[in-house]
Amino acid sequence: MSDSPSMLDLDTEASHLSVQAVPGAVFLRLRRERQDGTVRRMFVELTVGEAVTLRRELDEVIAAAAAAAAP
Repeated sequence: MSDSPSMLDLDTEASHLSVQAVPGAVFLRLRRERQDGTVRRMFVELTVGEAVTLRRELDEVIAAAAAAAAP
């Protein structure tokens, strides 16, 4: 999950994120509302193990971000 994209396309950055559990999987639903009114959607399916790994990674970066923001 820590693969880095070679290029960041800011036109496809998600403006909304939601999650949904289904039996044996977790879906990340990403949506981008553009200024011209169009909407792009992307769905990411994770196994339960991948979702657990992502949760751990998020916990780590959240802690690092909070520590960096603390006065």
